[in-house]
Amino acid sequence: MTSGQVTAAARERRTIALRDVRRGLLVDAAKTVFKAVGLEGASMRSIAAEAGCSTGAIYPYFQGKEELYAAVLTSTLEALKSEVMDAVSISPPHEAAQAGLQAFFDYYLKNPDDLALGLYLFGGVHPTGLSTKLNRPLNKLLREIFDLVESAFVRAGETDPVGQTASGMAQATGLLILEQTGRLRLFKRDASDLFAKHLKAL
Repeated sequence: MTSGQVTAAARERRTIALRDVRRGLLVDAAKTVFKAVGLEGASMRSIAAEAGCSTGAIYPYFQGKEELYAAVLTSTLEALKSEVMDAVSISPPHEAAQAGLQAFFDYYLKNPDDLALGLYLFGGVHPTGLSTKLNRPLNKLLREIFDLVESAFVRAGETDPVGQTASGMAQATGLLILEQTGRLRLFKRDASDLFAKHLKAL
């Protein structure tokens, strides 16, 4: 490789790195705005203001606020997947499945805004806000997270791994919503304790 080729390759790496940094800053700014006003209340102008750039500076990276919303959700789901993947790497398998469910619960307990952003997509029984094209890869990523737990139940020889995974995820999500909205105080119960009891029953 000639010195000219080395220089060109170095420039290309810097360009890619700079693009990734700028994209990350835009996603972080969008997340802040979405947390404050939701998808419908957000605008490209408000996101640009949060990022400290012009609206036009966003469009080389994202064509609209829906693409930014999808990018925010992708980043949170990738972080969640990493947590669950680490948890299910333990053995024996049944404990791995429980650990995966616990990791799902713990992630959203520590990051309540991430859960709120994810649930914001749904109005009634139909997803709203994102196109099928944007929603499809998000559902695929979420399905991969569920599969990590389901596979652990399969390895443990459980008769209904799908049902057990669905039950655990539903229980976790319901408890987290009750916790975050303050409704669980009406029962004078702790979300973590209730979820631990559910895991023991699986």
